[in-house]
Amino acid sequence: MILSMIKYVQGYVHVRLTGYAPERFLNLCGSHEILIWNLTPCEDGYLFCVSVKGFRRLKPLLKKTRTQIRIIRRVGLPFATYRYRKRKLFVIGLILFGALLYDLSTYIWNIEINGNSYLSDETVLDFLAQEGSTFGTKKDSIQCQELEEALRSRYGEVIWTSIKIYGTKLTVDIQENLLPEEEYEKKEDTVYDIVAAKDGVISDMVTRSGTPLVAEGDTVAAGDVLVSGRLEIRDDSGEVADYLYRSADADITARVSYSYRDVIPADYTEQTATGEEATHDTLLFGSFSLGNPFFEDPYEKSLMTSDTVQLHLADNFYLPVWLVRERYQELRETPRTHTEEEIRQIATKNFHNYLEDLEEKGIQILTKNVIIKRTGGDYVVSGTLEACESIVSYRPTETGEITGEENQDTDESD
Repeated sequence: MILSMIKYVQGYVHVRLTGYAPERFLNLCGSHEILIWNLTPCEDGYLFCVSVKGFRRLKPLLKKTRTQIRIIRRVGLPFATYRYRKRKLFVIGLILFGALLYDLSTYIWNIEINGNSYLSDETVLDFLAQEGSTFGTKKDSIQCQELEEALRSRYGEVIWTSIKIYGTKLTVDIQENLLPEEEYEKKEDTVYDIVAAKDGVISDMVTRSGTPLVAEGDTVAAGDVLVSGRLEIRDDSGEVADYLYRSADADITARVSYSYRDVIPADYTEQTATGEEATHDTLLFGSFSLGNPFFEDPYEKSLMTSDTVQLHLADNFYLPVWLVRERYQELRETPRTHTEEEIRQIATKNFHNYLEDLEEKGIQILTKNVIIKRTGGDYVVSGTLEACESIVSYRPTETGEITGEENQDTDESD
């Protein structure tokens, strides 16, 4: 792209080479370091491109090899300037256009965010907007190092970031701490109990710290404390003398139940594309749009898809101009009724996708009991699943106080 722009600014010509020894001429061009490109053979010689400066050095080579050159086409800014030398308004327009491009190159018109997982793109963009470094911001007013420090300070999960400006594009590279999500919800100065995230029967339990309050085989309800972060310190008489607090840590899995229900209508409308299409293009300049104001969807039923592309002159030279292309595909609607075989296939596919979603979350399916029944005009797929999964969730530990009765010495005298 850049090389093509340089060639255009310097100017070049398409020429046809004919004569006695064209191959020798080409070899001499190489030995004299005259650059030619797009070399293709033709019926009586060769076609190629050469710069204006190189073309002026060809005369002695042509004489030596008894060859001739004929200019087919002139391309480039020098020729365009000469062609329009008497059109003052056109020249002024070119100058103003160049000045506008130069002014636009001093702003940020594109933001690229890489490496974020927990932080969404919208969160990072909101942060940049609050810091005054968003779309349309002057590049010289953006302090990349200060932005990096502010981003790390505001979001604890960000352990490294790099913010750079390339052309009119601001690039934000982020590396996040990959600890489990529940670790971010804990405060370092708070002690936590482990509580049940849902109802179930404990199937496996390994406690590393804290006081376990349930055992394998116990039935628990959502919100029950499974492992307490409060340890009781008892005296010689067995009374509670004090409490020691330390966050609970354990792996706990339980058998849980899931209810499944899926409704599949027997009658449906089939939509098929007729092959007819219509497109509508709109140019967006910030809040200003330029398109056909009289365009309407020409079809009674259609599927509309749109693509938005930001225009740019080079890889990192983006402009505040977007091309929006809307594509309308005509649809034909036909009433249909599912057969029982189709219903079974749809039900099987939906149920399989449901199981895959559970397994992706680390849930192990143990048993499945699902049936299909027809109710009116619908088929209802319902049933229960038994699964094994972690039910660990966290809640701040309630602090306890030693009452006077607990501290009172037992009087065993007669």
